[in-house]
Amino acid sequence: MWRNWWLLWIKNLASVKPDSFVQKHLLKRSWLSYSLYPASLLYAGYMRWRRRHLFKNPYRPPFKVISIGNLSLGGSGKSPIAIALAKSLQQHNLMVAYSSRGYKSVLEHSATLIYDGRKLMARADVAGDEAVMAAAQLDDVPVFSGKLRGKVMQLAERYFPHLNVMILDDAFQHLKVARDIDIVVFDSELGLGNGFVLPAGYLREGLSAISPQSICILHQKPWSRENPELQARLSATGASVYEVKSSSGDILRKGKRVRVQDLKGKKITLLSAIAHPESFAKSAQMLGLVYQKQLTFPDHHSFTDPQSLALLKADDSEYLLCTAKDFVKLSQDFRDKLLLLTMETTLPQELIEDILSRLKA
Repeated sequence: MWRNWWLLWIKNLASVKPDSFVQKHLLKRSWLSYSLYPASLLYAGYMRWRRRHLFKNPYRPPFKVISIGNLSLGGSGKSPIAIALAKSLQQHNLMVAYSSRGYKSVLEHSATLIYDGRKLMARADVAGDEAVMAAAQLDDVPVFSGKLRGKVMQLAERYFPHLNVMILDDAFQHLKVARDIDIVVFDSELGLGNGFVLPAGYLREGLSAISPQSICILHQKPWSRENPELQARLSATGASVYEVKSSSGDILRKGKRVRVQDLKGKKITLLSAIAHPESFAKSAQMLGLVYQKQLTFPDHHSFTDPQSLALLKADDSEYLLCTAKDFVKLSQDFRDKLLLLTMETTLPQELIEDILSRLKA
């Protein structure tokens, strides 16, 4: 219980903005992070014990399972990579399903099929923003929501008997289900934060959680730079390390592309409820987009409360520019003024070939 309390407390603070708590004390070493370091040693020890001893007989389904997660508190780009991987495996004639935890949603503490590959059966506030975002981008790929991953597996067995691969988004710390491949994603800009584990740092677990059988991904966002030091540290674990780059895609309004030059002189507000809102702002700036202000909310915010709705309706901008994760929660209420900034995530061929070879083994 205390472990979940720490995670919830930190996640409620974990929007990485200039001068934020995370920026001052978890990404950098400070008087507070050093004072919390003894507690972090206890937490790290518990997490090592948990990983090695707590779940001796994890549930093993008849299909292959790929977990995509991270060591940090969030915002490394797991979901875009998981969606890109689902598309790639589908192109290799594999039947793929996708499972999201449904964090902060009605269905989080359940196991539910929310998309059968053709029809969406739940809204974002019910199923979770990442699950519905995945459903919007995947054709003929079933999407499940809920953190009861064992029950998700059983549902998948029942509904899709010819399933080849299940991709578990945000499941590296979920040890009740056996995985054939563990993929651990790192933001190349944030790296390991200050190097400490919770509550003194930004890590859920130390690097000892990565085995030589793991796959590590250094995720480079549009404005991020390479991180050879982190790449060397990850390679020292014996894991396979790959670089994955994401780039800003198109700006869409009602499904149609809008040119940046056509938005010149328009009053635009950036709107996001993600772990790292500054990365979204930098992506917009790299496109040459000029905006008047930025509205940020806690990660996974639903925008259904009266205060949020009143704030957005009172906004005097001509357009609200948002991420794909937020678009699925806002599109009905603000359709006329909503702009979507898409992201393109490209997986290197070497990574796909590595995963395919492991699935065949």
